[in-house]
Amino acid sequence: MRLCLAATAVKLSGIPIPSRRLRLRLFRDLYARMYPPGLNEEEADRPLETYRSFNALFTRGVKPEHRPIPVGTPEILSPCDGTVQDAGRVGGGRLMTVKGIEYSLASLLADADSQPYEGGQFMIIFLSPIDCHRVFSPLDGRLERVLHIPGSRLLVHPPFQRPEFPVYTMNERVVFRLSAGVGSCAVVMVAGWGVGNITSPLAPGARSGSRRVRSRGWDPPPAIERGRWIATFELGSSVVLITSSSLEATPLVSLNERVRYGQPVFRLASPARPLRSSG
Repeated sequence: MRLCLAATAVKLSGIPIPSRRLRLRLFRDLYARMYPPGLNEEEADRPLETYRSFNALFTRGVKPEHRPIPVGTPEILSPCDGTVQDAGRVGGGRLMTVKGIEYSLASLLADADSQPYEGGQFMIIFLSPIDCHRVFSPLDGRLERVLHIPGSRLLVHPPFQRPEFPVYTMNERVVFRLSAGVGSCAVVMVAGWGVGNITSPLAPGARSGSRRVRSRGWDPPPAIERGRWIATFELGSSVVLITSSSLEATPLVSLNERVRYGQPVFRLASPARPLRSSG
């Protein structure tokens, strides 16, 4: 029944809702009942009734004053809103998630080099339907590479995860590799059930859904400041944040804690050196 309801919601999410009054009622009442306490209207970048569909609501922005971005602090920020599903240190090229499911970095990152992340920290953040579905840069640095890995669209919600279905390596995902001074980090967007697309304002013409691994790099890599919008989920899923061991990151948040993008989630032993665009 839950799968049928989810499938129906996916089909309906992109259909325009004709009445502003109906939109407001659906967005307020339906969300409050299904995902208490519901949406935070004060944070949305537009009045709720102006979002013409559920998908438009999922991909909404947030007013900057509700997500202040720290400047010049030795921290890595949360790349998205959500709940910390798992966190820990990478060991033996592996990380763990709920129910003891073990993932290798090599399988998660596909052909991206995983060696720099051995001994580093990881954090898995689950996005629920009430969260902002935009993803942001967690640090000041340079965007070295974006990798799209095709795959399935299995449910990533914790109750549906099973050892026989390692969803983070079976599902479609996009990997952003960022370098910063002495270290680097990877932001892995894992598509879940119903994700129609993963889009990026950095590459407006690119769309996910390809059947082959695709990679894009830049020469020279562009500077990316922390808090910059880099991608969007169309419907919910999870983000895996992984730091290289050279950054010497220490976790600042706990398991099952709610986080918001721009919130510090790792403290660094020393500030990552900000990189500026030559232009």
